[in-house]
Amino acid sequence: MINIDDFIKKNKLFRRGETVGVGCSGGSDSMALLHFLATNQEKFDIEVVAIHVDHGIRENSYVDADFVREKAKELGVRFYKFKIDAPKIAREKNISLETAAREARYGVFKSLYQKGLVDKIALAHHISDQAETILMHIFRGSGVAGAKGMSPISEKIYVRPFLNVSKEEILGYLDENRLDYREDQTNIDTSYNRNFVRHVIMKEIKTVKRSSEQYPYPP
Repeated sequence: MINIDDFIKKNKLFRRGETVGVGCSGGSDSMALLHFLATNQEKFDIEVVAIHVDHGIRENSYVDADFVREKAKELGVRFYKFKIDAPKIAREKNISLETAAREARYGVFKSLYQKGLVDKIALAHHISDQAETILMHIFRGSGVAGAKGMSPISEKIYVRPFLNVSKEEILGYLDENRLDYREDQTNIDTSYNRNFVRHVIMKEIKTVKRSSEQYPYPP
């Protein structure tokens, strides 16, 4: 992965002495971020802690929590685990399961910040996530403002060190450092809006892009 240090410094994502909580599901992106920040704590003069939120959607979700706990231990960082009941929240608020999980997860992050346990929350959003977010915002009718997508830092709390990094670079980093990760099976369920954008719409866009590159329109 290239220029992450420059990206972090340019956007002033961290201040010296801050405690940075890494939202870590155990998946490829968040495990790469946890490893990168944990192994560069001295360089950025920060303390890294791992935060895992169990959304209560899958019966075996505890396996992911145990996995992240073990990896945090190997990296020598503190580990916080929280369990929420996203299905119950979705029913009570009459909102989608996807929205309920996100709201509750960010609620956990905000609570940790308000209690002074962390100064920042690092999230593993990357270039593809940015493209998906922009598309979703446009589909919701947000117009030009929504097309701006995610910022490197938002609400003075949430930072995205990988926002300029590709998925391919992340997978390369994992391979280079021989890092394990777990894939949440709900990530391939296209009944979730983001998954539909990721696995259906983005796939079609990439297919069209490759086709146009191979057979460009005549001048």
